[in-house]
Amino acid sequence: MGNKSAKKRDRRRLFSVVLKMISIPKYRRKGFVGVPKSIVILVSERYGDMILLTPLIEQLRKLFPDVVLHAIAFRKHSFDFFQHDKNIDKVFYAKGNYGRYVLEVLSRKYDILFNPKDSLSFNFLLQSYLIRARFKVAFKHEYHERLYNCLLDLDYYNHVSVRNCFFLNIFRPFQDKGLPCRPYVPPMRVSEEIRHFLHHMPASQYIGINISAGNGMRYWNREKWVTLMRSFPDETFIVFCAPRDLEQKTAMEVQGGNILATPVTKNLYEVGMLVSNLKFLVTPDTSLIHVAACYNIPLVGLYRNRFEDRTRFKPLSDNYELVISPTLNVKDIAVSDVVSALYAITKDV
Repeated sequence: MGNKSAKKRDRRRLFSVVLKMISIPKYRRKGFVGVPKSIVILVSERYGDMILLTPLIEQLRKLFPDVVLHAIAFRKHSFDFFQHDKNIDKVFYAKGNYGRYVLEVLSRKYDILFNPKDSLSFNFLLQSYLIRARFKVAFKHEYHERLYNCLLDLDYYNHVSVRNCFFLNIFRPFQDKGLPCRPYVPPMRVSEEIRHFLHHMPASQYIGINISAGNGMRYWNREKWVTLMRSFPDETFIVFCAPRDLEQKTAMEVQGGNILATPVTKNLYEVGMLVSNLKFLVTPDTSLIHVAACYNIPLVGLYRNRFEDRTRFKPLSDNYELVISPTLNVKDIAVSDVVSALYAITKDV
């Protein structure tokens, strides 16, 4: 696995070097002069990153109501996420209809292109090269040199939402180092099952637990979740999970106790509608941390002992507690620590 990752990284580096060789060096400027008429943003494939990009998108729409704002997605679920965002004029799937993509994206020239990726990415570099724009912007990175007009220089360990909004520096001095506006999940289709459940779901009565995580090192095991819920016998819990963990969710709901069965959610917007009605949420460091922030839901976040995770991706809800594992595995967090954190946030409500 390590060799495969290293080879992939080497190929990306080689591609960056080749692009620099065949590209005309971009004239470096600190800011964009005038009012932009068109902006194109390359969007990540991870749900958390997409949610943390929405504060910038909303702020751009507020600053420039008449700007044509396009988003370029590299995964179908990224396209679906932004497809009905009222702040974006059009979303394009770079790997979808190539003819349409050439006609509607590559044949035009934008005022500004923004690559929010702060690591080396083949797709982001390729599209940054192919898409024509008068002013191309990315974060400072050795493999971005010569390919962009402006390289944003901000501490890597700032929160990702703050780093994204630092893009606004190209228009004016960025006075507010905080979050200009809350993140959001754009609207998507809502099933009748979810509508019916929400109609009968009392607000701020249930505690949500998310048993899924982005990778194995972020999972907390089932026995610990069950012990946590049994520690609060007077509370009612609902279980969230990714599709791959659906059997585990069903098994937990079948055992009864203080767990309320919920319909299967089909997209992140449905998840968000359920989360918005919660009293609290307990979740590993995943996209649900940021979904909760959209509705300012108090939460307990379970994090690995990794500085980057708890700085760049810390919760944005006003009321939260972090429980940090003593190791690089969330599974090593003690139940007693999570129980204490949940008690702590209840005192502030």
